[in-house]
Amino acid sequence: MRDYGESSGGRGEGVVNFFKSKLFKTILIVLAVLIVFLILNPLSCVGPTERAVKIRLGAVQDGVYKPGLVVKAPFIERWQKYSISPVLLDTKIPVNADGAISKDNQTIGMEIAFFYQYDPARIVELARGYSLDSLTSILQRTVVSAAKTVIGTHTIFDVAANQDAITQSVRIMVTASVQQYPIIVTDLKLMNYDWSDSFDKQISQTMEQAQIVKQKEQELAQVKLESQQQVVKAEAEKQATIARAEGEKQRVALEAEAKVLEGEGIRKYNQSLAATMDIQIRLKQLDIEMTRVQRWNGQYVPDNMYGPIPVNTTGGVKGQ
Repeated sequence: MRDYGESSGGRGEGVVNFFKSKLFKTILIVLAVLIVFLILNPLSCVGPTERAVKIRLGAVQDGVYKPGLVVKAPFIERWQKYSISPVLLDTKIPVNADGAISKDNQTIGMEIAFFYQYDPARIVELARGYSLDSLTSILQRTVVSAAKTVIGTHTIFDVAANQDAITQSVRIMVTASVQQYPIIVTDLKLMNYDWSDSFDKQISQTMEQAQIVKQKEQELAQVKLESQQQVVKAEAEKQATIARAEGEKQRVALEAEAKVLEGEGIRKYNQSLAATMDIQIRLKQLDIEMTRVQRWNGQYVPDNMYGPIPVNTTGGVKGQ
């Protein structure tokens, strides 16, 4: 049978020997180093969109650290990291006593979306001179002040028609004002304009009046169009009447001229016919003369037709 007591004693002795061995001591040393390393945490990593500065005993050191692994001295140094990705500062100007006042003394509200980023080359200046909250507050006041100033140069009726120009003016003013701060302006937008209920009512009344005026203008334009059409129609009828009269006049003149030409033709035809008849008569006479000549046998025929016609008896001519 197996002796459990002896086996247990051997196992306990082995455990004791393990704790006394160099391997155990090595493991303890490694674990201690790891624990100390984790507690002290001398290494840090700067991300791709970050910049960092080293703060030693509360003082910001020169030099901006770019993305990568950085080391600090435990207990006396720490890292301050700043994201250089665009930051959105979304602020609103309400429609109340703090609203923007237009040139015609109307209160206007709006929403401002201001985009900026920390200047990578001025991170040390940022760390030494500003906290993120204080810089955000400064930028917010600057943006609101610029928007109110620009709105004050426009009437409320011009705001809707000049939104792009107003936004551009505010962007230029804000960019010039924040040059002293370690930031870069990337974009600025003015959105969702608003105004008082009383002005909404005034706009509604104005729109109704404008619609009435527009309707009257359309009616007047229709009347003018109809009048112009009647004038054009009357002018067309007048021209048609003149054209018909001119045509009739020309027709009468042409008929008269045709009659004159017809009479001239008849006269010439009659002259031609008379000449032709004379010719025909003369030709007939010549034809008769030719016939007589052809029938003549050479005997004398007296012109006196009162006597008896001579008869040839013996070769002579004698009267009966």
